[in-house]
Amino acid sequence: MRGVRHLPESWEALKTDLAGRFLYLFFDYDGTLSSIVRDPEQAVLSVRMKRRLERLSGDGRCRIAVISGRSLEDIRNRVGIAGIVYGGNHGLEMEGPGVTFRYPVPEKMKCALDELCGQLGKALLLFPGAFVEDKGLTLAVHFRRVKRGALPAAMQTVLETARPYRLRGEIVLRSGKEVCEIRPSVEWDKGKTVLWLLEKVEEAVGEAPWPVCLGDDRTDEDAFRAIRNRGLTVFVGEPRETEAMYYLGSIGEVAEFLGGLARIRKG
Repeated sequence: MRGVRHLPESWEALKTDLAGRFLYLFFDYDGTLSSIVRDPEQAVLSVRMKRRLERLSGDGRCRIAVISGRSLEDIRNRVGIAGIVYGGNHGLEMEGPGVTFRYPVPEKMKCALDELCGQLGKALLLFPGAFVEDKGLTLAVHFRRVKRGALPAAMQTVLETARPYRLRGEIVLRSGKEVCEIRPSVEWDKGKTVLWLLEKVEEAVGEAPWPVCLGDDRTDEDAFRAIRNRGLTVFVGEPRETEAMYYLGSIGEVAEFLGGLARIRKG
């Protein structure tokens, strides 16, 4: 791990920037704002976390975006806070104040995802607990309910089924926490999403915001790299190899960080 520091231990050094700057806060959802659970449908935002996000969303010099691998409709409904930006499918679709965006995925890639979704649904019948989630612009194969001993074979089945589409350059695969994400092979990720949103805000208000990005998964590393030299990057979870500068050890620490941030912004 490359010099990642526990954020609470650096709080005093960061307070001046966090209190006085125009901020843009970027969050992942699962594993960052909400606990990762065996059933993704049960991943809810706690009342405490939601209240702290709402307090910060009312700060005139603070913008918030929640960018998730979930579909846009799903993440918007789960967070349910007006006045912030929501990004679904890792930023392939977004909406919020001054933002309406849908990446122009080529029709050939959309057809490939639809076809692959059906093939995977059949192939994974051999592995109880595995299921394919169709999120419109991406697919997710979930393994959280699969018996540990069957995981390698289930993952291999996904790789073999997807192989022709990968070879044709129609899709890309990325593994996460007990999930395999399947996306169209386009030049867009969370890093590009974050930079695009920062540019939109700077154009609108005439001031460059200071980005603060929190995430827990491999997809968030793209965002950490994109803003590493211009903002605050925070990995959520047990410290590991990451592009982030700081870490918070748990979702509870994320809530404490947001509470502290709201207090110094108000005071």
